[in-house]
Amino acid sequence: MGSSLGVIKIKTYRKRSAGALLILSIALMLSGCGGAAGSSPSKQEQQPANRESGKSGTDAAGKAAGTDSKTEILISAAASLKDALTDLEGKFEGDHEHIDLTFNFAASGTLQKQIEQGAPADLFFSAGEKQMETLSDKKLVGASEVILKNALVLIVPREGVAVPSGLKSLSEDIYTKIALGEPETVPAGQYAKQALTKGGIWDIVQSKIVFAKDVRQVLTYVETGNTDAGLVYQTDAQGSDKIKIALTVPEDAHDPILYPAAVVAGSRHLSEAEEVLAYLKGEEAKKVFQNYGFLIP
Repeated sequence: MGSSLGVIKIKTYRKRSAGALLILSIALMLSGCGGAAGSSPSKQEQQPANRESGKSGTDAAGKAAGTDSKTEILISAAASLKDALTDLEGKFEGDHEHIDLTFNFAASGTLQKQIEQGAPADLFFSAGEKQMETLSDKKLVGASEVILKNALVLIVPREGVAVPSGLKSLSEDIYTKIALGEPETVPAGQYAKQALTKGGIWDIVQSKIVFAKDVRQVLTYVETGNTDAGLVYQTDAQGSDKIKIALTVPEDAHDPILYPAAVVAGSRHLSEAEEVLAYLKGEEAKKVFQNYGFLIP
């Protein structure tokens, strides 16, 4: 009888052990499946960022799927174009929903140096032919075309300063500070120096000159009364109610003030950049430029 009970106990233990092993095996299998699912990376995590466009992998996927995506076109433009181009931005983007315009406004010479040093840009819109020709000689821009003309004017603050009768009046003692753009980098400063030199007073007024980084800074110096006079473009003076235009400098006193534009050779969006350039040469753009005082060649 004792021997029979021992067999029964052993069989029961074996059954229980087998059951426990079965439960443990199932649990391990389930755990293994769950762990594999949790550790497997998703397709999105496997996709690297789209470095060429600067967009994330998600943005790139969206573009491939046909969702809205815009190409950013960076325009390096002379500071004197700021108001007109800012106005044109909304008009252009309203009709060209696939392009987003971004601007880099500065003196044309500064922009030229940036492009030479490899700074990103898709279009260069200069206030002088010298800067464009330099880049063209180095094969850094495509074929350029003159789009606009401008004029040089002498300005004084609206109040407190006598209006000079001519450029030679700037040699008088009542004009102690005269603002000009830096001739080496600012085309307006280059034209101003030419006019003062031709007028025979450059050497006389040099000690009075306050140089500015661009033509807009010249305008600010005169508006705030920090200088008694300044030489700026007609388009800059036209938009300010804080100054008076004393005179328009004769065209033969300086080189022609021409605004050429060209696609930058290093642009990664050449077709879109050409599209923007074509628009800037079109009738709608011309009307806006004229509203801001620019002349059409």
